[in-house]
Amino acid sequence: MSTDSEYKDGARTRTDAFTNVAFWQLMAFVFLMCFIWLNEYMDLPAIVFGTCAVGFDPYRAAMLSAGVITAGIITVGHTYERQRKMVQQLVQTCLYCHRVMNEDGRWEHVEEYFVRNFPVSLNTSACPDCQQMLEAVDASKKKIAKIQDEKLQPGAN
Repeated sequence: MSTDSEYKDGARTRTDAFTNVAFWQLMAFVFLMCFIWLNEYMDLPAIVFGTCAVGFDPYRAAMLSAGVITAGIITVGHTYERQRKMVQQLVQTCLYCHRVMNEDGRWEHVEEYFVRNFPVSLNTSACPDCQQMLEAVDASKKKIAKIQDEKLQPGAN
């Protein structure tokens, strides 16, 4: 079972990878919210830096919290939608050669598209099924070459 699958109503469903990214971004903003209120309650600058103590001000904490909530909604929402839009461009792939249609309407290899449009490095290798198939093809080629060599060499039997 894939790590990005979960069971919902008895059926296996694939979770959205972008939802996972949005979740962790949201957790970062929740951490900021907790830090704002902890700072306001405990007066961390006075404890850490020895500055003059400032009394608890819930209005200041509420204003900072409102700013963090606004920034969080904008950041998480914008990132989520931008990532979704980028991936929607990948939907147009060729059934046979697996090329991707780019923004200009030209078809290019998936690897070229990712390297040009995303900050990723690609490590290409064969999956276990394809590796097994390639080994079988290689073994068949060797067997055919051996049979052809035996036919070309008279009296080799």
